[in-house]
Amino acid sequence: MKQSERGFTLLEILIVVVLIAILTAAAVNTINFVVDDADAETEARRIAALANLAAEEALLTGREYGLRIDDENLEFFIFDDVTRQWQPLTDDNIFQPRPVPEGIDFDLVLEGQAIALGDESEDESGAGEEDLPEPPQVMFLSSGQITPFTLTVAERDPGGETWTVEGDLLGRMEIEGETQ
Repeated sequence: MKQSERGFTLLEILIVVVLIAILTAAAVNTINFVVDDADAETEARRIAALANLAAEEALLTGREYGLRIDDENLEFFIFDDVTRQWQPLTDDNIFQPRPVPEGIDFDLVLEGQAIALGDESEDESGAGEEDLPEPPQVMFLSSGQITPFTLTVAERDPGGETWTVEGDLLGRMEIEGETQ
C-alpha cells in the first residue's frame, strides 16, 4: 500500500474516542467539586452529563451500565456477566454514589410509567433479598440504547425552578427548564 493511500486504523480511532471519554469524565468530575450549588438546573445538567458519560462508557466498553434514582441517592451500577447481577460502582470516582442535595425533589417516569422513589419500593421487597441491591431503573446498553426516561428535578422552595432531563431510546438527552 502506498503511503498516500493510508487512512486511520480502527485502533487509532478507538484511542481518540477513549481519550475524549476520559477528558469528558475528568471535566464532569471537576464540575462536581467546583460547583457547590444545590439548584435544580445544576443538578439536572450534572445528571444529564453523567447519563451521557454512562451511555458512552457502555458503548465503548461493551458492558451494561445502570442508574438507580431514589429520593436520597443517585447510584450507578455495572452488570457483572459472571454473577449475572448488577453491581454498584462504589469505587469509581466518576460514577460514585451521589446524595440528592437538600431542597431538591426528583420525579421519574420510565416509558410513560411514573416510578415511586424512596421507601415505598423497599416495603415490597421479599424477606430473602436483603443482600441484593435494588436494580437500576435506567439502563445504558452496550448497543447504544438506553431506557427511555423523564426525570424532573425541582426545587422545594416556592417559586423554585423545575428542570426536566429526557433520555430517549437512542441515547439522546434533552434538558429543559422553567421557573415557577
